[in-house]
Amino acid sequence: MEPNGILELIEQYGLPLILLLGAIYALYRFLVFSLYEVKNDFGKRHEVNAKAMAELKESMAEIKSDIKLLVEFVRRSNVSI
Repeated sequence: MEPNGILELIEQYGLPLILLLGAIYALYRFLVFSLYEVKNDFGKRHEVNAKAMAELKESMAEIKSDIKLLVEFVRRSNVSI
């Protein structure tokens, strides 16, 4: 936009309206940027949490297997006594 055009808008509508429009545009840009950042951050965090959950499930399966072996050992020990 030309500098003369901006001055004409200020004369025609007044400085408060021009400042209000500028503030609304800045707020819009900030919200769009924030939404994209939150989306990207949430996606990364979700991937990390999904990986951690998979590792946790694997560890729990190993623990469950170890507990079954331990219970079987105790049962065999008690039977022979």
